[in-house]
Amino acid sequence: MKYNNILLIRTDRIGDVVLTTPAIKLLHEVYPKARLFFLTRDYTAPLLKHHPYLHEILIYKPDADHKGWTGHLKLSRTLKERQIDLAFLFYPQASIAFSLFMAGIPNRIGTGYRWFSFLLNFRKYEHRKYGKKHELEYNLSLLENFIPRLPTPSEITFDFTVDSTLQKLKHQILEKYQLKQEYIIIHPGSGGSAPNLPPQKYAAVLEYLAQHTQSSLILVGDPSERALISQIAEQSNANPVQILGDWDLESYMAMISGAEYFISNSTGPLHIARAYNVPLLSFYCPAIPCSPERWGPYNQLHNVMIPPVNPCKTCNIDKCPHGNCLANISWESIQSRLDQFLSQK
Repeated sequence: MKYNNILLIRTDRIGDVVLTTPAIKLLHEVYPKARLFFLTRDYTAPLLKHHPYLHEILIYKPDADHKGWTGHLKLSRTLKERQIDLAFLFYPQASIAFSLFMAGIPNRIGTGYRWFSFLLNFRKYEHRKYGKKHELEYNLSLLENFIPRLPTPSEITFDFTVDSTLQKLKHQILEKYQLKQEYIIIHPGSGGSAPNLPPQKYAAVLEYLAQHTQSSLILVGDPSERALISQIAEQSNANPVQILGDWDLESYMAMISGAEYFISNSTGPLHIARAYNVPLLSFYCPAIPCSPERWGPYNQLHNVMIPPVNPCKTCNIDKCPHGNCLANISWESIQSRLDQFLSQK
């Protein structure tokens, strides 16, 4: 089949969008003359600005231009103007499925397990909630009938570029904060989406790195994590540079792309670091909904640490039977991972 205008849709969080981007290159390789569009939220759009195969990024505004059914009719008109003939709905939403249907897009692909799936005419019957494979692989499975074959894990690439814009942003930040060219990023929060390694262990990580490397140490969080960042900094003698919401996402991408090492819990920026092949250390809860098998850095699960506890069926941070399961990751095991990184510097 020949397709001229292909739409990819992912409208949730940073990590989800990153884990959808390998589909872009796969579709470009099969349909090199097709124009590729990506519908996403405004705050995740910077992730896609530095992807070489996209023709246009469309912004989804459910609280403004696309609010309610009239807003989604407006979205359908936008899609109709682009003459989309193939659309992949990676994150299922009834309102967007409605827009695809009303736009008259002839090929609409998404899950078959939602009440609104009748609006799609190519349906994939997989329950992601069981976490039997990685989120990235669930995303690519929607392409199965439209590419010759699904790639193996070793063939999957993210293809984010480090262009002159990102290089300039990085150098501006290094100068502003008087950072060295060699730096390590520690991102201890997770936006409430997963458990965090306890602050005292992040403090120990910072102190150990300060004693064993000359690299700048950058402790990153958003303004809502001010108390967490302050607590970690105060408990260590490392004196890290603290960044609290001073960066936009594009600037953070620039900094992540040049980092020596990225340390975090399960969080969106971790997947940016993975996309740029930055060495990682990450801490994950083993519960099925947030396990590394589904949400870890793709094809790099050897860089993940999980606590030695039996996994829960669900993860409720406030009702964790272990208090905080990540507290059961021993300092000795963390130190061993840090030593592995330091020995390779």
